[in-house]
Parts: sequence; structure tokens; C-alpha cells
Amino acid sequence: MKFFNDLTLKNKIFISCLGFTLIVSILIALFTRSLLITSLTNELKTRGVGISQSIADSSRGFILTKNRPELTALAYDARLGNRKDIALYVLICDKAGRILAHTFTTGLPETFKYGMEKTDHSVESIVQMQVDRHWVFHVTVPVKEGIYTIGSVQMGLNQHHIDSLIARLRLLFLSFLSVVTIIFFFLSHRLSLHITKPISSLIQYMDQLTKGDFNIEAARNTSLAMEPGAGDDEISVLTNSFINMAAELKASTDKLRESRKKYHSLFQSGPNPIFVIQKPNFEILDANPKATELFGYESDELVGMSLLNLGDLEKHEFSKSYPIGQAIVLSSKVRFFKKNGDAVFVNIHACQAEYPGRDVIIVATTDITELVEKDSLLIQASKMTNLEKMSAGIAHEINQPLNAIKMGSEYLCMMNEQNRAVKPADLTMVLTEISAQVTRASEIVGRLKTFSRKADFSRDPIDLNQCVKSVHKIIGRQIALQNIDITLCLDNFLPKIMAHNNRMEQVIFNLITNARDAINERVETQMDIKQGKIEISSFSHGQMVALTVTDNGIGIKPGQMDNIFDSFFTTKEMGEGMGLGLPIIQGIIRDYNGTISVESTPLTGTSFKILFPAQIQNHPQRTSQQ
Repeated sequence: MKFFNDLTLKNKIFISCLGFTLIVSILIALFTRSLLITSLTNELKTRGVGISQSIADSSRGFILTKNRPELTALAYDARLGNRKDIALYVLICDKAGRILAHTFTTGLPETFKYGMEKTDHSVESIVQMQVDRHWVFHVTVPVKEGIYTIGSVQMGLNQHHIDSLIARLRLLFLSFLSVVTIIFFFLSHRLSLHITKPISSLIQYMDQLTKGDFNIEAARNTSLAMEPGAGDDEISVLTNSFINMAAELKASTDKLRESRKKYHSLFQSGPNPIFVIQKPNFEILDANPKATELFGYESDELVGMSLLNLGDLEKHEFSKSYPIGQAIVLSSKVRFFKKNGDAVFVNIHACQAEYPGRDVIIVATTDITELVEKDSLLIQASKMTNLEKMSAGIAHEINQPLNAIKMGSEYLCMMNEQNRAVKPADLTMVLTEISAQVTRASEIVGRLKTFSRKADFSRDPIDLNQCVKSVHKIIGRQIALQNIDITLCLDNFLPKIMAHNNRMEQVIFNLITNARDAINERVETQMDIKQGKIEISSFSHGQMVALTVTDNGIGIKPGQMDNIFDSFFTTKEMGEGMGLGLPIIQGIIRDYNGTISVESTPLTGTSFKILFPAQIQNHPQRTSQQ
């Protein structure tokens, strides 16, 4: 095979055509020889059976009368004329297998002296066997009188007759094969020259192109004298197509060069960090200077690092298939970490692209740390506003344990001033109650501190039911004092979600206070209900976790449904609300890939439904190195 690969195209075509011709000719010769041998052999057997059957018909009476002279005459008559070359011998036997007549002039061969009695003379058969030095087809034809077998005629067909015919045919085929080979020798030689000569000229054009000279027309007019495209055959068409391709390639190369310059300029001087990552393992292949500036890594440190190690990213977001060239917002407000450990928040835009030999994603990040800080301040302000509105109820709730503590301490002081002894049982009871009320007050203050703490933007597995219970402990009593019953219908097997406890508590707190305000407004304006009801339910649906807050308040008018999530839109009177509660809620929910929807019927009630994706167990975590 190496020898064939080292040949020139002309010799490859020449040898291939010649070899193909030889192989086809040999296969045809072998097939024809096999077919002729089979046909000639079958013809010889058929002819032998016919001659034997003719002898059997003529010898029937002579076999019955044991007339050996007549039988011998019939046997010799069968070998007269051109049958002599075919029929080597003829035997006529009775039904017992005894030979009555034969054509052997020198006596019976050893083959027929023994064992003829064992031959089945009632069945026609053809057997190949050797008699003396000759290979023959031994034909046995039974001689019947009615339904009885009275003897048999046996004839030896000379196989040498067929061999001589095959030898003559072999000579004929070899002669034919030689003539065909000689003819195709010259035809293959001419064909290879006809094909390779213009291709050689085409190779010169390709060499010119390889050197970076795309001006093929100029090359044809100067250094190249041969014109392979002058004819109308396929090679000429190929050459013309090649010249056109070279022109298109020149134009494409110029465009690619301009595109590379533009890409390099945008990539290097872009205002936002940009990464080129390999899709299967999210390895960073390249990063622009802005990325090194923002995250504090050197370019060599970023290249080879996994993008998932830079921040709280979820791998399944990058595993989706996106159309090439179409930018997709993968995540918003994702927390990344600088080399020194400081956190920055970014929005991530991704675009699947083609990279030399690799499947890559172009990831652009936008630093929104200041925006996140402002959002946190706005959320914190909203939280403080809600606490301010609940301050009276909270103060009342704290006063209850304080009053109990005061009463217990005053009792002990009075007994001390009167020099009266306090019974041990009474002392134990008073001190136990004081301790319990201190614990209760501490829990109230602790819940308020936890709720009022400024929340950072992080994603951790949290139990949504626990957030509901925490908010209920803070404002449950105040809501109950306003004659509003809060019912919790929580799924005990609720999957966790990726969010932050404090921010989720802010969402639930705002929804409950909105429901309270709606119920109070209905009581004040319509006076058609005596008991307010707020029902909070949680459940899972497929891969989603749902939370609903339903009330029997005043409801929302149909014309206001499209505007309730707009900033500064409020249905309350001037000074009672800024219209930022629901927009803040919607922003927090979207930060954690959730959705919020509302259904409302005026004078009947409103139901808010929140959906979050359930936690994916094997989400990537930032390594301890960061």
C-alpha cells in the first residue's frame, strides 16, 4: 500500500485502470469457466443417460432370453461414430448383477470383477469413479419389464472429453484477456495523461495560492503558461471553479482580517469583563484586560481556571443549547469573588460561538455591585418602614413580658421592705416566671434583630416554610389583635430553594402586611365582614416550589392589575404608602429565578402566588481557595 501511495497520480490512474481491467477479466473468465464446466458436465451426463436408456429399451427382450451375442452387438453399436469419444465402455447386466455383455476387449477391469451384485440396479444413478487410468461418470439405467426390473445398462462417460474442451476454452480466454489487457494498457495510459496534465497545471495555481498570492488572473498572464480551463470537460470546470473560489477566498480573507481586527479591538478595550470558555468543562480559554482588572487575577492565572470557581454559578444554566450568535441572559446578580476574596455582583450574558476547533461560549459580565448595594438599601428602608408601622404592636408585645418581670420584682422588693420572708415555693415561682419572661422578651428582640438585619445577596438552600414561621412569630400577634386570623397550610415535605432567609422573610412580611391593609380597608369601607382571614400555603409542583398568600380583603380593581408591580404605584392615600412594596418583592423573587402572579376579585379577596425552582442537589460550590 505504501508503494501505491508513493506513486504519481498518473501512475495511480494507469495502474488502477489496468488492474481493474485484469481483475474483471479474470473474474469473468473464472465465472464463465465454472459455468461452462457445469453446463458441459450436465450435458454429458444427460447424453449418457439418453444413450443408456436407448440401449435399455432395445435390450429388454435379449436380457430375458439371455441372448449374449445380441446384447454384445447392442453394446458395441452404442459406441459407434462420435459416441466412441464419449462412451468409454458399456455393460449390460441382469437383475442379479451378472454381466451379460460388455465392450472391454482386454477383459473386465478389476473395478467390475467384484461387487456388481451389490449395485442397486433398480435405481438410475450417476457416480464419478476411476476405471483403470481414466476418470469416468458411471451411469446406471435400470431395464424394466412392466413394473419389474430385469437388469441394467451401465455406461462409462469419458471425462477426458470435457477436459479437452475446457483446455481449448482456457486458451481462448487467455488470448482474449491478453488482447483486452494490451488495449486497456494504451487506453489507461492515454486517460491518465489526459487527466493529470491539466491537474498539474492546476497544482501550479494552488502553489501560487499557498504562497499567499490570491491574484490568480495575474498569475495566469505571467508565470503560468498552461491554461487548464480552456476546454469544456470536468477538469476545466474544476479549474474555473478553483479560480472563482480563489477570488471568493481573497474577499473572505479580507473580511476575516477586518473582523479579527474589530473583534480584537472590542475584546481588548471593552468596558466589561469578557471570558471565552470551553463548553464541556467551562475552562477559561481567554479573558480581556477588564476581567483581570476587576477580579484581580493575572491573565495567565485566569486561563485554564474554571469559570464556575469564580463565583456562585449553576452549571446547568450553561448546559443549555443556545443559537449561535444570539446573546442570552443566563443569570442576574450573580456573586463573583475577586482574588483577594472580595465579592462583586454581576449580570451574565452568554453567547454560543465558534472557536478554532472548539465549542465555546462567550460570557460577558456586567459589574452591578453598586446597583445591588442601592437595592439592598432600598429593601432595608422598606423593611424599616414596615417595622415602624408595626412598632405599636411590637411595643405592646414586648411590654407584656416586661410587665410580668416588673410585677415579680416589685413583689420581691415589697417583701424585702416589710422584712417578711418569702416562701421557697413562691420565690421559685416568681423567679421562674421572671426568667421565662426574660427569655420571651429576648426571643422577640432577637427575631426583630434578625429581620431588621441588612441582607446580603447570596444563594443558600433554605426552607421556605421556616421563613413563613419566622415572619408569623414577628407579626402574628399584631395581626391577631386586629381581628385577622392567619392560617398556615404548609407542606412538611417541601423541597428547599436557593435563596436567602432574610430576603424571603422580607417578601412574606410585605405580602402579609399588604393583605392586612386590604382587609382593614374592606372593614372600614364596606363593613361586610367581621373576621379577616389570611391563608398562607406552600406546596411543590414538579420541579417548582410554590407559596400562596390569600386574603379576603378589598381586592384589586381590574384596571389596576397591570400596574401593581410598577414602582411608586399605590392605591393607598398620600403619605400611607410609596408604592415600592410589590416592585421590591418582584425584584427579590426574580433575583432567585422565581415568578410572582396575582389573582384578585374586587370585594372578595386577592391571592398572590410565588414560584421558585427547587434546589438542584449537585450545584457547584466555590472552592476553598477563593
